[in-house]
Amino acid sequence: MNPSDYRRDYAAYLSSVERERFEYHAGLKRRLDLRPTEERHAELWTRDSVEALRRALEETPEHFETERAGLRALAGAASVRHAEDAASELTEELRRCTESARVDWGGSKVEDAAVPDLLAAERDAARRRELARRWLDASGACEDLGSARLDALDASVRALGFDGRRALYESFTGASLEKFSASADSFLERTAPAFASGLARWSARELPPDARRAPDFADRFFFERAARFDAHFPARGLRALYEETLAGLGVRVESRQNLFVDDEPRPSKCERSACFAVNPPRDVRLVFGARASGLDFFRQTFREGARAQVFAWASSDTATRHPEFIRAPDGATEEGHAHLFSGLFDEPAWLAAARGIRATEAGEAARFSALLGLYETRRACARLRWALALEAADDKRSERLAEEYVSTFDEATGFRHRAAARLADADEWFESATELRARLFAVGLREHLRERHGRRWVHSRAAGEELIDLWNTASRYPAEELARLAWGGEPDFDLLADASLAALEAEDES
Repeated sequence: MNPSDYRRDYAAYLSSVERERFEYHAGLKRRLDLRPTEERHAELWTRDSVEALRRALEETPEHFETERAGLRALAGAASVRHAEDAASELTEELRRCTESARVDWGGSKVEDAAVPDLLAAERDAARRRELARRWLDASGACEDLGSARLDALDASVRALGFDGRRALYESFTGASLEKFSASADSFLERTAPAFASGLARWSARELPPDARRAPDFADRFFFERAARFDAHFPARGLRALYEETLAGLGVRVESRQNLFVDDEPRPSKCERSACFAVNPPRDVRLVFGARASGLDFFRQTFREGARAQVFAWASSDTATRHPEFIRAPDGATEEGHAHLFSGLFDEPAWLAAARGIRATEAGEAARFSALLGLYETRRACARLRWALALEAADDKRSERLAEEYVSTFDEATGFRHRAAARLADADEWFESATELRARLFAVGLREHLRERHGRRWVHSRAAGEELIDLWNTASRYPAEELARLAWGGEPDFDLLADASLAALEAEDES
């Protein structure tokens, strides 16, 4: 196999997928149909292709570092997809089971995928709990399929010569998940008191007296939604805020011909914002979701907007020669920039100036944004611990494992979980580790930018130029290596804990 030919087909496959996903997400198509693309490019993920990429990697001399890094990424992507294809029948059965597991609610049958949004919008705690109970009861019929799918993934990965999915993830990321999980546990311990205090304040304000001591799994969706801040984050202000923020760094979103921003309302447009790298860097599309309001929505859109910048500023030469560095199987570097920008909402001074609101209101919103960020980080720590435990287990439905799931997530998130949700948090490909690595990169980059350009780095064109230089490399380097190259940084959970705790205590100053 010629690696150049494989790269060409790999890029063509991803472009076709991203175009189809964009049209569906933006409401331009009623149905997402990836089957023609998958069938046309099925040869990319065969066992022969995986082995050919491995041989090419082994035969490439050590001093060809860029080529070896590219082949390692391609082999990783092909191995993951090969495992997914091997389990495709079970995946399809699970999809059909999940879609048919509808919940009786409000006089109608609610689809499984629609329940989280209903829970997030439901202000009555008792109704949230009842809806969640029905949801988990309905989805319980699919547990056997979910467990069987995990077993199939494991068998396929081992057939490729890996000692499990963890080993495959480590092969193309360079991360040590056991060591990483131990550091994450220390982070949980250190941030536990402050998180518990913040969650208790939220519970006292938002939950009835009998539910305050133990917020329920159902309440987490309402917590994440942060609806009480909606008045400060209206739909009409989102695009302007995004463009003004980038303009402060010298980046003119509206004048870039390769980045298309879609904020048009459409009846079937998806709620959440999303970035689509159709043909980066020449064709990148950012869709502002249909909801377009709320603190949580602004934070999520800024993440997607930062990802769009990474794709739009990526090196054209790299995109042609090594598309695996632009749309990489390891998304930690790309996601690190996303967390850097969503973290702006944790800063009262920036928020007060950007939204034109009073310092006290900005401080309250910023501290809640910081609490959401800490919750997300702690939940990712729990998911990583659970993913490792689940992979190591012979019986993925054992009672002991179910108890471990509940205790792990209860302790980390503060919300009382139920064993019936354990396979929904399976995290087959360790996305939790990618998220944590991204957050470590983001906090290190933020401190670096503050040291070089001041606490108001987001208003510095010099900081913007430095970011563009980083965006230009896309995901050529793992997050950890890019940190070492750019500012001599190393992954530091203590720095992440310091930043999280400081943000929770930020003063109401503008």
